[in-house]
Amino acid sequence: METTDRSPVTLRQSRFSGGLLGKIWKGRLAYLLLVPMLFFYGVFVLYPSLRTIQFVFMRYEFLRPDRVGFNGLENIIGWIQDPRVLETTWVTVKFFLLYVPASTLLAFFVALALDRVTRVRLATIYRTIFYMPVVLPAGIIFIVWTWIFDPTWGVLNTLIWNLGIPWPWTKWLAAPESALASLAFMSVWRLMGVTMLLFLVGLGSISNEIREAARIDGASEWQLIRYIELPLLIPTFLIILTLRLQVLGMVEEPLVMTQGSPVRSTMTYGLQAYYISFRDGNWDMGYGSTWFLILGLFCALTAAAAWKLMHREEN
Repeated sequence: METTDRSPVTLRQSRFSGGLLGKIWKGRLAYLLLVPMLFFYGVFVLYPSLRTIQFVFMRYEFLRPDRVGFNGLENIIGWIQDPRVLETTWVTVKFFLLYVPASTLLAFFVALALDRVTRVRLATIYRTIFYMPVVLPAGIIFIVWTWIFDPTWGVLNTLIWNLGIPWPWTKWLAAPESALASLAFMSVWRLMGVTMLLFLVGLGSISNEIREAARIDGASEWQLIRYIELPLLIPTFLIILTLRLQVLGMVEEPLVMTQGSPVRSTMTYGLQAYYISFRDGNWDMGYGSTWFLILGLFCALTAAAAWKLMHREEN
């Protein structure tokens, strides 16, 4: 009778060799590496999101613990009836229309230019220069640009006056007609590098064989961009549009640079919700959470529609 010597290692391998347990055991290192990410996701994303949903149905005034309690749909009804919703939404939409097209088009043409730089070291230097504002501390950028936009001794007005440029807006952040456009100009400079990088990734995914075949057929650079690169970058444009929905909840820029002034011309939807939650009255975090939750639902639905459209284009 033949006997088989089965070591503990062999027994362990046979025990976990098949089925779901086998797959989990084989991928145990991958699951272990996911634990820190899941922990931070639960603490900083999932838990705050659940608390926000809870606050929507509560009267939660941070400075008045005696007035904390369930109030049903009162916050949602108050949001529907609040005239500040339409006012701040219109300001946010105007900023979106100023910032997103300008940033996207500028980043697209910069990415096209950098994609055609053949020297690797030179291309790296250019990409670093354009991406540098993204990694700089946001607070410092806002303070520096506030000084640049100063109507009396700011760098921008000094440059305009010395060059004799007939520019109609010289008050920048101090005038209602130019404050929002000034914020958009600063945001284009600060965040254009992210959009540029996404376009570079999209251009890098286009096969060089397609470009070479078009050039052999006599296509000019403009025809190459118009009929080959631009259509193939449609998914990239949709991704950028989805990511730029974060502008709808913009808080930091107007909070640091204008505080919603002058005459509430830069009071965005997100800044108004922040003021409701942490500045106005008794810090009504329940009502402020309602503002942010409704904005989050709108962005989620818009992103889902964009992703569906992108997959349809890919198919």
